[in-house]
Amino acid sequence: MKQLFFGLVCFLMLGMQPALAQSVQIGYIDGKRLENDTRRAFEISELLRKEFSAREAEVRGMEAKVKGLQAQLPSVTAGRERELKEREFQTQAQRLEQVGRAFVDDVERRKAEERRKYFIEVTAIVNKIAETQKLDLVVQEAVFAGKAVDITEQVIKSLGGPAPKPAGK
Repeated sequence: MKQLFFGLVCFLMLGMQPALAQSVQIGYIDGKRLENDTRRAFEISELLRKEFSAREAEVRGMEAKVKGLQAQLPSVTAGRERELKEREFQTQAQRLEQVGRAFVDDVERRKAEERRKYFIEVTAIVNKIAETQKLDLVVQEAVFAGKAVDITEQVIKSLGGPAPKPAGK
């Protein structure tokens, strides 16, 4: 809705003042490419992967332990022994759920932090390019944007270039 309103305002502004419409310089950036295909985005992704790899391994280990306990339950038929195994399974399953939830929350929080920093960096680069090229407006989403207004490659270059290609491709 907000984008539609903005587009309508721009259209009306440009339609009411034809002379102004002739002098407006517009740039376009492909947000998805900036999010996925830049070296800087790749580096952030790798940083987060390394930061959380030990905790991810811990959660996977707990998950394997819980599955192992669950697999043992059908083979235990003695009353007291079965009760102890079920209690241990339930305790471990609850702990896994808590640890897993905390892990996911922490990963999402860190991703949001890094995403915020990244987009502050992207915004500064776009502003610098816009000032240098004397652009009046830079849009991120468009139904159509020709090569003449697309500044995505310049932004990618300023962010360290394209992301490295995965091995084997």
